[in-house]
Amino acid sequence: MKKITAVILSVVLAAGMPAQVSAEGTTITQGSKDKSGSVNIDYYADVSYEVTIPASVTFTDTDTTIERGLQVRNVMLNEGTSLNINVTSRNDFKMIYKDGSIDYSLIINKHARPEKNNFNILTVAAGERSGIATLDFVSDLAKAEAKFAGKYTDTLTFTVSID
Repeated sequence: MKKITAVILSVVLAAGMPAQVSAEGTTITQGSKDKSGSVNIDYYADVSYEVTIPASVTFTDTDTTIERGLQVRNVMLNEGTSLNINVTSRNDFKMIYKDGSIDYSLIINKHARPEKNNFNILTVAAGERSGIATLDFVSDLAKAEAKFAGKYTDTLTFTVSID
């Protein structure tokens, strides 16, 4: 019991002791000719960003237009650069099952996508903290070229770059 009390007393006394302060830099004394000093205050902001892409898109016979958002937040970039998000379709914007396919379109911010597979959907310039793109996935299932019952799929790959 005496040992436990001694340990607790030691911890309490150590916690109450003033901390050592490291004093580096300019020392000013009564005998110093210059009675002032200065200190630099710095902060380094690292490049950072957070991009949230849609988790999934599932068409149904009644849901042929599906809206999703792509969101960019907490953007911190080097001056003169921009954050770019491109999208590529594995099957050139066709959902495929066996040898059947169903076309669909991707409309970005109410504008039809370019006629190429790999294209930019959002750019956030240095100094901007966020950005959002509205993605409308549209398929005319009435004109679908589905040959078999089954799950028709495609994969979109979103690529983030800083240029």
